[in-house]
Amino acid sequence: MQTKRLYREGKRVGGEHSLSSLAEHRASEGCTAWVDLTLDEEGALNELARLLDLHALAVEDARSRLERPRLARFDSHLLLTLSSSACGETGDVTISRLTAFILPGILVTVHEPAFPIEDVTKRLDENEELSEFGVPWLVWGLLDVVVDSHTDSVEQLDEVIEALSDGLFSDRPDTSEVQRRAFTLRRSVSKLRHATLPLREVITLFIHQGEEKVAPELHPYFADVGDHAALAADWSETLAEHVSTAIETSIALQGNKMNEIMKKVTGWAAIIAVPTAITGFFGMNVDFPGHNEVEGLIASVSLVIGASVVLYIVFKKRDWL
Repeated sequence: MQTKRLYREGKRVGGEHSLSSLAEHRASEGCTAWVDLTLDEEGALNELARLLDLHALAVEDARSRLERPRLARFDSHLLLTLSSSACGETGDVTISRLTAFILPGILVTVHEPAFPIEDVTKRLDENEELSEFGVPWLVWGLLDVVVDSHTDSVEQLDEVIEALSDGLFSDRPDTSEVQRRAFTLRRSVSKLRHATLPLREVITLFIHQGEEKVAPELHPYFADVGDHAALAADWSETLAEHVSTAIETSIALQGNKMNEIMKKVTGWAAIIAVPTAITGFFGMNVDFPGHNEVEGLIASVSLVIGASVVLYIVFKKRDWL
């Protein structure tokens, strides 16, 4: 579904606007136009590419789902690629892409269906007093919503990872489930890192290479977005370390538990081995003092019990049992 907006002299112009009329208005003094498309609107994208002379490679990148966040310059426009994120209760992170064509007086965005474009619209409506600053204001609204989505995702992911870490030290942890969740969370953190790490550079490049000069009044807004982007990027790096630590801790705890089990099994095997050796000696088919006599039976039983008790006490003191 298309979203088409026109602003003139800092105020939104109501009514219906065709793609061709918006392309014409962009050359008017004091006019700012925004056209938003979804990826399945191929016809509208092709029409805009013809009207605005969009580069073929830029249009191809807009249709791709593998582009990382970046800002690229073409002859007639800038190409901005962004990715928003959403984190579920289990820590699964979903990435949604948006591509923006930045031209003097007009912004064209093409996004995946899951991208929170409604949040962008709401953010712009809440700050409509800044619309006089044109396309950079629209770009700020996009960046602000994207960075906020990453901040929410890393916060939610941090809570999930903390819960996972606490579960490592429960009385009877499910080791296989913990490791499965840890590897799932590591994939989620990796997605967030790819989406957040380039943002600081993108914001800096836009301020210096914007198709329209970014007004000084907008610099604090972009600085605020840049700070939040840096926070999200640093936080995602920290989460990556936490997940790796959780995996290593799980493996170490599993190894320690196995050592404890082997120690106890070895201790009981040693206790059992002594009675076996004693009964084997007294079970030889040769004559020896006490053979076939009650004294021999008493001696063998006493040795079995005594040796077993002594070994049990020694192993228990050394925490082998």
